[in-house]
Amino acid sequence: MGRNGDQELSDKKIDIWLDAGLIDANTARRIREYEADRSRPIGLWSLIGLGALAIGLGIVSLVAANWDAIPGMVRLSVHGLSIVAIAGAIYLLQPRNSFLGLYLKDVLLFILAVLGATFFGHLGQVYQTSSPLWKPMATWLLLFSPLLMLAGRGWLISLLWIVALLGTGIAHWGWYAEQGGQPPSLYVAAIASLPVFALLIGVFGRRLSSRDAFWIQTEQFALAAFVAWVSLKLIADGIESGGVIGSGSDPILITAIQLGLWCAAAWLVWTSNRTNIGVSVVAILIAAAVINLVSSLMDSTEPVSNAILFMAFWAAVGWSAARSEWRNIFQVVVAIIALRLIALSFELAADLLSSGLGLIMAGVITIGIAIIAYRFSKAFAPVKTSSAAKNEDGPHS
Repeated sequence: MGRNGDQELSDKKIDIWLDAGLIDANTARRIREYEADRSRPIGLWSLIGLGALAIGLGIVSLVAANWDAIPGMVRLSVHGLSIVAIAGAIYLLQPRNSFLGLYLKDVLLFILAVLGATFFGHLGQVYQTSSPLWKPMATWLLLFSPLLMLAGRGWLISLLWIVALLGTGIAHWGWYAEQGGQPPSLYVAAIASLPVFALLIGVFGRRLSSRDAFWIQTEQFALAAFVAWVSLKLIADGIESGGVIGSGSDPILITAIQLGLWCAAAWLVWTSNRTNIGVSVVAILIAAAVINLVSSLMDSTEPVSNAILFMAFWAAVGWSAARSEWRNIFQVVVAIIALRLIALSFELAADLLSSGLGLIMAGVITIGIAIIAYRFSKAFAPVKTSSAAKNEDGPHS
């Protein structure tokens, strides 16, 4: 929606508030003046972005069409000069703290990081060399992490760094497995704990930097990745013995190490942030550590017990969301638990699903769970809080 559309929407809301007696004429006038000062030409920026995208695609198309005809050293030189030019542009924009300056700096920083990542592959293509994927990714992390951490301001950079960190860990884990050896338990536990380490970097980065929004987003993405990983492991444990770790490993020792790592991380978070947000993150870490260990000790594919563990973990996430007033996350938790209950009903009624009666029962159960989940979410979801209040503490919905 462009600037005019936003203005029309604001005017309509203000008129509704005036008619309802919620605000007076003077307040309405001040709101309109404030919104007019804050409005940005979104439509114009969209067209500029579309034009820039078209130019970029055109350049890529021209280069791709003549790729083989361009000498390798010329391609590498252009690639390297592009990196230097973008780095120079970021340096020149560094003092500018306007919307345009901040926006362009993050976009250019993202392009610089992507060009840096592709440079390694380009170098290998020109010189006909090859190496495991994790090596160039790890090199990129070492070279670009300081720049991203020191200059990044928006979600684009924090998400890029989190994805690169986790991708490097997964790539190294896969390469290690291909070598035929059995990874040490401490190694597996550490790789699976990368989201926790990223979360701690975000927590302590906030204490050392004034860019709160960037570090909060880093915490958010790290916590989301951690919750996703634990959920995936609990699901995998219910499908096959050993789950994602593998039957050749020692899952009990690995999860015991993770228990120590995650509880230590919870303690560090607690010492740094004793607000409701900090308590919520601590609760998620400890619940994940305990439930993860219990799942490994059970080493069972029995559907009821695995479903209970999965829902217990998400119940802890839901409690944390309610305590910290993460309304959207609370609603997602209710939906996920409802879906797990529906899946459990299908698992338990697998023998009946081939008959019409079994399908009818499954349909009735599904509808019943959906209605109960909707009403529960509507009744108990925390009220919405302002963005300013949520930004004061840490990860939020």
